[in-house]
Amino acid sequence: MDEFGETGEVAITVLVDNRADLLVKSTRSVRRFTSEPLLAEHGLAALIEFRQAGVCVLWDAGMGEDTLLENMRRMRLDPRRIDVIALSHGHRDHTGGLARLLDALDLRPRARQWKKGAPPEDLRAYAEGRAIPIIAHPAALRERWWVNRDGSMRGPDLPPRAQWEAAGGRMVLSEGPFRLAPGCWTTGFVPRVSFERTQPLPGLRQRVGDALLPDGLEDDQAIVMHIAGKGLVIVAGCAHAGIVNTIQHARAISGVERVYAVLGGFHLAGAREPELEATLAEIERLEPALVAPTHCTGFEAIRRFAERLPGAFVESVVGTRFVV
Repeated sequence: MDEFGETGEVAITVLVDNRADLLVKSTRSVRRFTSEPLLAEHGLAALIEFRQAGVCVLWDAGMGEDTLLENMRRMRLDPRRIDVIALSHGHRDHTGGLARLLDALDLRPRARQWKKGAPPEDLRAYAEGRAIPIIAHPAALRERWWVNRDGSMRGPDLPPRAQWEAAGGRMVLSEGPFRLAPGCWTTGFVPRVSFERTQPLPGLRQRVGDALLPDGLEDDQAIVMHIAGKGLVIVAGCAHAGIVNTIQHARAISGVERVYAVLGGFHLAGAREPELEATLAEIERLEPALVAPTHCTGFEAIRRFAERLPGAFVESVVGTRFVV
């Protein structure tokens, strides 16, 4: 991959999350939208704004068809500001709101116009005319099933690629890191090398050709940014690959050791005590300035992060805006 680079100040706004709360307090660098109630659901979406580059990235789209758009409407955020969409993986709680969002962007009558001249070089080929690029690992588009203990099956769960593209989305599939903006990349596939339990769930299957095979969720990826003078900001979707694996891979592809912030779903809701303790110890050892576990992290893990890293921990709810 090319040189990773760095970026200036970035704003990350949580648009969809599992929790909503009108009583959380703002600080200088963490602002809360409390003007009216926002919708919460089992899902995740965030808006990442690169002010210096003039690029706006949508990270995932939540589960409900209308939740993302309704929260943006209530927060007075224009979806037409979005320049590029990136997906953490193909599960519905991260893709369900995408079709309705693309319809709202109304790409047909207008060309994409980037705020400060041409789009980043990696996206230039995908940003012409009416298309908006949607970055994902190829496995995010696979058909998925759940097999119950009695042998019955639930599915198929298949991202509606044709519908997305008919509405003006253009899929950009990358197994490896992909540059979204100066100093910002997707991680691509995250190697499973740490102590974390990342084996496929027994009932989860994916279709590969004519076969239904165990689903290793190789499409799971995160966004990593190198903030000038601070270090890495890592935004996970679900961290099915393990949040420690994700952090270490982000450090490897960026060449940057310092981890300034880790946000998003850490997928620790079902973690056993040894894995949870090892994860806490590893992230504590990195001494991040900001930790905001949310979505699929689970109450017990979130509570433990708040207890172990009180100076860095920030409660993340819908409408939280981090400035880093």
